[in-house]
Amino acid sequence: KKLNVQLKTFREPATYWIGFNMEDAVLGKNKPLRLAMSYAFNREKYIELFWNNRDEVAHGFIPPVMKDYNPEVSKIGQSYNVQKALELVKEAEKIYGGKLPTLKLAMGGTDTLQRQFGQFLQRNFKDAGLDLEVEYMDWPTFLGKVHTKSVQMFSLGWIADYPDVETFLQLFYTKNISPGANNFNYSNPEFDKLYEQVAVIADSPERTELYRKMELVILEDCPAVFINHPVGYVLHHDWVYNYKPHTFQYGLSKYYRVDTVKRA
Repeated sequence: KKLNVQLKTFREPATYWIGFNMEDAVLGKNKPLRLAMSYAFNREKYIELFWNNRDEVAHGFIPPVMKDYNPEVSKIGQSYNVQKALELVKEAEKIYGGKLPTLKLAMGGTDTLQRQFGQFLQRNFKDAGLDLEVEYMDWPTFLGKVHTKSVQMFSLGWIADYPDVETFLQLFYTKNISPGANNFNYSNPEFDKLYEQVAVIADSPERTELYRKMELVILEDCPAVFINHPVGYVLHHDWVYNYKPHTFQYGLSKYYRVDTVKRA
């Protein structure tokens, strides 16, 4: 404060999740099991412990900063409810035909933060009666396994390549299945039909409505546990003018102005 350092925050167009391999024999055909894991995960506690309460809870996969974000998804999307998770595990066991096996999660990192996250997940799932084994590996090995459909579950996320919701929707399109961007190996004819429909529609209220409908299709099928949307924090001196934090910073630095007299 004495140096007049400015703090600015901005929502990032990104979402992080625990993804399910929908071709996996245990997970793919057991929707109650996938839903149970979604209800078992305490997103608020995770953000408190790991991100100092800075990030936003993800109830769906479209970040709140995106123009076509559906504010109603916070009421109808994914949330934390251990009792509901316990009930769904019982349903899942009926479908599986007995006690569920230990689930396996691939983590693309071996550092302390990754291991603490893995332990947090294990504790959450344990509360719902689910056993989780976490495999920590280097990033290239992790990506190789994800792209070859060699994992049951995985920890990943997506940062928008461009400021349109389509950048997230492509992740669930059947033709993008691994080794493409659809690491969930998710396939739904209804979603595909809508995706091909919106791909040729210009920005409009009609397209926004379809985007939101597509998100609800995904939430109904639950190919992932959506966790958080990051919030960016930036510090800068007051002698830097024309600075506004923005995810898509391409070419904006030429507008910055430094007051050299004030800096001195």
